[in-house]
This record gives sequence, C-alpha cells and structure tokens, in this order.
Amino acid sequence: MDYILVLAKVYPKSGCKDTVIELSDDLIENTLCEEGNIDYQLLKSLNDNTLTFIEKWQSLDALKEHMASSHFQLFGSETEDFVEKMDIQVIGAEDLNL
Repeated sequence: MDYILVLAKVYPKSGCKDTVIELSDDLIENTLCEEGNIDYQLLKSLNDNTLTFIEKWQSLDALKEHMASSHFQLFGSETEDFVEKMDIQVIGAEDLNL
C-alpha cells in the first residue's frame, strides 16, 4: 500500500509542552475522523522537550484537505505563542510487507 507519511516535530517553548499536548486533543480527535486519514498520533520524546506528530494519509490530496481544515488552522493559531518551531517531513511511502 502506498501512502503519505508525515513527521511533524514540534519544539515547545520552555514550560509549554503540556499546553501544546492539551491543545492537540481536539486536533487529533477531529483528524482521525477525516476521510483519507489512516493514522494520526502525537508522541512525547523521552530524550528532550520535543513532540512528534506521526501521520499517515491515503493521498497528498487528503493531507492538503487536512491542512485547510478548521481544526488544523485552529490548532496552529492556538499554539502559536507556545511553540518555538516545527520541522515537517512529508514522505511518499510504500509498505515492504516483510
């Protein structure tokens, strides 16, 4: 199966990680219901202050629709003051079925 994999690493400002996690609840809940979404998780690093969204999408079009969604836009505006930066990788992937 071919899909789009997104790794979005979030660097919260000092003392703001819990706030970003709380604000992500609605984003995750709504995104998991989107057509074209395969999986959407938020992971907390054990080594540093970062958070990573790991996303799987059926197509690039589904990802683009997600990025235009009201819940995605709201998350961006709500977390603007709590995040230093984000690094986003978008990868076209294919399962190897090993």
